[in-house]
Amino acid sequence: MSVTIEDISRKLGISISTISKALNGYTDVSARTRDLVLQTAQEMGYHPNTAARNLRRGRTDKIGIIISESIVYISEYLAEIIPGAALTAEQNDTNLILYTSVDNSIANLTRICRSREVDGMILLWSSEMSSMIDLLELEKMPYIIIGRRSERAGTSYVAPDNFEGAKAITQHLIELGHRRIGFMLRPALGTTNVDRFAGYRAALDNAGLPLIDELVVTTAIEHRSGYHAMNTLLDLLEPPTAVFSFHDVVAVDAMVAVKERGLRVPDDVSITGFDGLRSSLITTPRLTTVRQPLQEIGQRTVSTLLALIEDPSLPPIRERVPVHLEIRESTASPQHRTPTSDHHTL
Repeated sequence: MSVTIEDISRKLGISISTISKALNGYTDVSARTRDLVLQTAQEMGYHPNTAARNLRRGRTDKIGIIISESIVYISEYLAEIIPGAALTAEQNDTNLILYTSVDNSIANLTRICRSREVDGMILLWSSEMSSMIDLLELEKMPYIIIGRRSERAGTSYVAPDNFEGAKAITQHLIELGHRRIGFMLRPALGTTNVDRFAGYRAALDNAGLPLIDELVVTTAIEHRSGYHAMNTLLDLLEPPTAVFSFHDVVAVDAMVAVKERGLRVPDDVSITGFDGLRSSLITTPRLTTVRQPLQEIGQRTVSTLLALIEDPSLPPIRERVPVHLEIRESTASPQHRTPTSDHHTL
């Protein structure tokens, strides 16, 4: 049976109101009495009723993270970003609750907002981002976008610097001597797709290379999407000598397609990824990629949201986190020279 303040009151012969004040740090209780109450409470195994306390404070000490994509396709990304978010939440005595909405319905989010079961929301990779934000703002629920830049005024986000990362990895391929560089789009990812494609184009422009439409193919969040896109590129009369895959999982699919054609990476075609997921380290050869500091992004997103919850008058916080180019064995010059491994902070 749980210990109550009434039990502590009876044991010490002190009024319930004084016990309550001592436990809640009121200054009109003497230090001696407060220390006695706190020590007795600890010895008796007393734990405060946080639900009742939070009801009085108008807070839940919970924040939600809502995902509207199939977890199957983003599980590796979540496995790295969620621990950082959970750690910062725990350090701030806050619980992190994961919600899913794979049918892209905002009905669940409406219920969460109106029941006020959390103090704020993190939006992750939502294809219904605009309607979700409309609802959150209408319900005056603090929110932040994680992992993606937003062009919407008044919106806070913490995102990797996708533009600089894409520019750097394309420039790496150009410096190796590649002139026909394929690019795998991912339109469903909104500004992430826009920024990575813009970085790719900027690197081509800086090198005086044209954008070749047939070298740009589309992928989707579905099984073997990168495999099919790579085969489309390999079917060209003049296939690319290097391919920038939208992210690491797509790159792994692309490498399978290359192998099935009897070709080799990087001897016949160089392959790069993006994100720096663990899978990029277990491919053969190891994958050249751009690594996002995913745990750091998770941590900074939660700390930023907590600041917005604490002070709703704060202006939007829009942060782009630097990324790192990881050069490994999946890229080489068209003359098949294997590059020396290197690591660059962008």
